[in-house]
Amino acid sequence: MMKRVSLRGMLLRHTPLIVVEAVFVMSFLGDMSRGDAENAFLAMGLFQVSLTPLVVEAIGRIRIPLHLQLLYAILLFTGGYMGSYQRFYDVWEPWDTVVHFYSGVMIALWADYILRSVMRKHGFVMPRWLHATVITSFSALVAMLWEIGEFAADQTMGSRAQIDNYDTMVDMITGTLSALIVAVILAWRAPRRRPAEGELTHNSTP
Repeated sequence: MMKRVSLRGMLLRHTPLIVVEAVFVMSFLGDMSRGDAENAFLAMGLFQVSLTPLVVEAIGRIRIPLHLQLLYAILLFTGGYMGSYQRFYDVWEPWDTVVHFYSGVMIALWADYILRSVMRKHGFVMPRWLHATVITSFSALVAMLWEIGEFAADQTMGSRAQIDNYDTMVDMITGTLSALIVAVILAWRAPRRRPAEGELTHNSTP
């Protein structure tokens, strides 16, 4: 169960997302004043997606660490805001690959945090190879779902998120490869023993 925390402590953990949310809201208001409905819609969408950690905390009754929220905020800013909103993808084509590589790293770290939390809660330890496999598989699944989402958007809204099959495969491979690298490193640091009874409620990552 999530422990009681002060408002100051909650705001501190959410500081990275609060910063990018302020950017999204200001962009939305500016676009609305100029009558730019397309960019306003994108800015509001980014704002809504940025609230995901708050929803996860409320539903799961957990506290997401500051560093994970920072990683998520960076992804939203570099990918969603700089890449799509500011059209940086059009200015420098490799930026898309850089963002997908980073997203694989971020997703793998989130998956590792969730997996370690589950192991501590239920008092078990996975073999290192399985630990790495679960993290990589989860990251690959997210990469696949993202590409499906882009495909669906292109077909229904006329966007051009996917240039061609080569672009789609490079995005999926890049995100999965970076996740695999991180998963191997994290799995090597995975605990070797079954946690003691007093460790089951410990929330910090090793």
